[in-house]
Amino acid sequence: MELKQYDALLVAGEGKNSYKVNHRHKAFLPIQGKCVISYVIEALQKAQSVRSITIIGPKKEILEHMETDGINSDRPKPIQVLEQKRNLYENVWHGFLSTLPEEWPEQELENSPYRDKAVLVVPCDSPLITPHEIDYFVQSSDLENYDQVLGMTPEESLRAFYPEPGKPGIQMAYLHLKEQRYRINNLHLVKPIRIGNRHHIQQMYHYRYQRNFKNVILFGWEIIGKDKKGRYRFYIGLLLGLFFSWLNIQFLVRFFRSWVPKRGLEDCISNIMDTRFMGLESPFPGAALDIDNARDYEAIKLRFKEWQDTLNQLADLHPLPVTRRDPAQWPVTASSRKSSSGIGLPQVDAGAT
Repeated sequence: MELKQYDALLVAGEGKNSYKVNHRHKAFLPIQGKCVISYVIEALQKAQSVRSITIIGPKKEILEHMETDGINSDRPKPIQVLEQKRNLYENVWHGFLSTLPEEWPEQELENSPYRDKAVLVVPCDSPLITPHEIDYFVQSSDLENYDQVLGMTPEESLRAFYPEPGKPGIQMAYLHLKEQRYRINNLHLVKPIRIGNRHHIQQMYHYRYQRNFKNVILFGWEIIGKDKKGRYRFYIGLLLGLFFSWLNIQFLVRFFRSWVPKRGLEDCISNIMDTRFMGLESPFPGAALDIDNARDYEAIKLRFKEWQDTLNQLADLHPLPVTRRDPAQWPVTASSRKSSSGIGLPQVDAGAT
């Protein structure tokens, strides 16, 4: 089966809003002889849906860790490392522009041939992410009808990684929606030029930690407060669902999550961001098992091999969806021109081949 391919942006910036673990950048924490970001790079190298990899972060440190961990920047697919900018939004935008085959005035990009180019945005702190999970997410994403697709992992996919008697684990905080409890897994397939209100991204990123109640309140205020239709019922439902979940009052959780249908929340976010947004449910939990704090880091270190084996077994249970190839051709990207064979790879609709 021929798969759609996209350029991947691996965001590893270390700005003032970045969360450190053990006073270190999460990307460079060691696990079984390699740093966290190296596991993510290796998964992207093996994923059939990824054409090239652009890493944005502290360039010198990233290159040093890549060399130490034996990562080749030419094979099996090209890797370029860019120096980080001030924040997440600027890093993603900087990385996206670097994948274009030619320079283009930013004020004219909306009318350029690249307005529908999509990129895969991947977090640097999910060492358990698998190539199959990446391929499943990309091949399941509908970029004909949406401009931004965000991965969401249902609660039942994460239960196997909870703490057990005598074993550490990771207990997640969730978005309590009417249909399901979800963990945002931070995989994005996005057409950056098609997001009209791109400037909102950094504001919401600042309040992204769902375990901090203050951040949840501010995060909701940032999102729902910008919705012209004033759908505050969604915000209240999300907030109270999380609050009563912490108190373990499940009948109230069920009541308030009924206020937040997934489709309604997607419409709300689409309106706020001036784009076409959807949350894509993925049965794979690897990307959602990120390192938020020292406790999670210790759990992943201790159970790394066990959890790797668990995740690898999921590939047989969830094969890749059958997707059709779009015949529309795009120019070769700047990063994809750099390959071991010297042959550039063509692009098609939404930046895919």
